[in-house]
Amino acid sequence: MRLLANDDRGASAVEFALIAPFLLLLVAAILAYGSIFATSLSLQQLAAETARATIGGLDDTEREQLAEAYLDANETGYPMLRADHIAFEFDPGSDGKLSRVKLKYDMSAHPAYALSNLIPLPSSPISYTMIVTDGDGATS
Repeated sequence: MRLLANDDRGASAVEFALIAPFLLLLVAAILAYGSIFATSLSLQQLAAETARATIGGLDDTEREQLAEAYLDANETGYPMLRADHIAFEFDPGSDGKLSRVKLKYDMSAHPAYALSNLIPLPSSPISYTMIVTDGDGATS
């Protein structure tokens, strides 16, 4: 019995067994948040480029068509985004000078949300709104 009390050969294994779940959860959380940030930045970039495409429009209808055409042509070019999860909204504004392009992205099917019971994650959907002038630079 005295020999077993002084034997510490398994101490490292026990310590690792106690610490490993927390370390694995930490690594999984880092990967999950990294992919969520990458998805968010991709959506922000797509929203900015879609809004930028509206500047050449002559009226609100043409601006909306330009935005939709740009979005349809480029939404598959972002590997972190799934085109079927993007919702597009266009608001011509009440003053006729500013228009708003809003993209919403449903994150519920994102792989990181498999960990939603273990770590706190941002709410879904995420959205970005970009405001652009009518193209002549005049705003009030």
